Amino acid sequence: MTRKILAVVAACVFMLGIGCTTSYDKMIKKSEESFYFGKYKDAAKSLLPEVNKEGKDQLLFMMECGLMLHAAGDYPNSNKVLLAASALSERIAKSISKEALSLFLNDTVTNYRGEDFEVVLVHMYLGINFLMLKDADSARVEFKKVNDLLAEIQVLSGRAYKQNLMAKYLTAIAFELIGDKDNDKNDQEFAYIEYKQIVQLDPRLALVYRDLQRMAKKIDYMDDYAQYQAQYGKQDEMPEDAGELIMIYESGQGAIKASRGSLLSDKAMADGIRISLNGLTLQQGVTAAAVLASLKLAENPIPKFQKRSNKVSFLMINVDGKDIARTYMLENIEDTALKNMEDDYTKMYFKVAAGVVTKAVAAIVAGLVAKKAAEQLKKTSGVAGLIGTVVGAGVGAGLMANIKPDLRCWHTLPANLQLGRLFLKEGKYTIKIRFLDDAGNEVIGAKEGDIEIKKGAKTFFNYRTLF
Repeated sequence: MTRKILAVVAACVFMLGIGCTTSYDKMIKKSEESFYFGKYKDAAKSLLPEVNKEGKDQLLFMMECGLMLHAAGDYPNSNKVLLAASALSERIAKSISKEALSLFLNDTVTNYRGEDFEVVLVHMYLGINFLMLKDADSARVEFKKVNDLLAEIQVLSGRAYKQNLMAKYLTAIAFELIGDKDNDKNDQEFAYIEYKQIVQLDPRLALVYRDLQRMAKKIDYMDDYAQYQAQYGKQDEMPEDAGELIMIYESGQGAIKASRGSLLSDKAMADGIRISLNGLTLQQGVTAAAVLASLKLAENPIPKFQKRSNKVSFLMINVDGKDIARTYMLENIEDTALKNMEDDYTKMYFKVAAGVVTKAVAAIVAGLVAKKAAEQLKKTSGVAGLIGTVVGAGVGAGLMANIKPDLRCWHTLPANLQLGRLFLKEGKYTIKIRFLDDAGNEVIGAKEGDIEIKKGAKTFFNYRTLF
């Protein structure tokens, strides 16, 4: 009998241990602080031990480190890490049913599989890296994976994902690069098709009007060219023998996961718990009041995404004292994160509530069994009171430790991705980047730099703000 009681105590201590595991937030804190102070390489270096070590958070450490190296302009090493992250994410189980179950268990002890949008963005960053490395073929492959993955996720999860405009735009640019290099009309036509699809997805995107006219004229689709001129006005004027500057802008700090607070403070969750309780046949000694009391201090196990700082709405690109072009937001990462999580919450809170009730009932039953065993031991030993105290504390603490949200997520993502394009005559220029809010006011002082534009070539400039 003593062994049985000690086994119950050990189980309760194990539940306590689960609650005390080091959180990802604590492990990433110093590296994240270095990153947001602009010390990209130092931040990445500090994560390498975790990147190279198998563990439940390895995928997250890879994604963080890969993006830090990307921000540092170390595109080859960023690709090494992100390609490994892509391979790892494919190996981790992605069952939707398992995901639903994990929302009411302590998922922090399982392998992090990545939110859908995070897995997609691994390929986005790989594609951008390849563009910066002048490898348009590999970039095109990665950007195609972005929209292929979105289509696959839509089928599996039922989410109404739209195609990723940033990926489609960069796919078109990659096709242009290959088509111009090889003088291949087929690749140029593929680029044109991408631009046509972009304007169908977002007819108000002014950025694409010039590209539609420019590519229609290049591949001699003169009827289309005339149609676009009539529709948008003449947009394709550019200097003779021009080259192009393509600005990729990553703005602000992405949303991160946060707790929704008390489990019973959320009306939908509280109603779900009460409905689940009403549908249960409770064992002797277990009451609805006892279950609700045991959940009084528990956290809602489904997290929310919370926006962080993102002060810049767009960049204005000034060349030799003249505002020439601006960036346009093509991928709103923070809004995608928030919407996906809220959609999941609406679909899953009732299942989660039922699971929480089952877990609470099991914990109360375990406590009753332990209490009964302790009373039995009292007849032969004087330690029953001590054991009862330990078991009671263990069950309560273990329950609270396990009913909590998994707050792991990719902390170094930007709030959104933007793109700007401008055509300039061949030559050297001083460009000034102005950081503007929605009202057109400058958020901080402009940054200046020198660039060289070559005839017929595309020059990429990648910029990240952290505020």
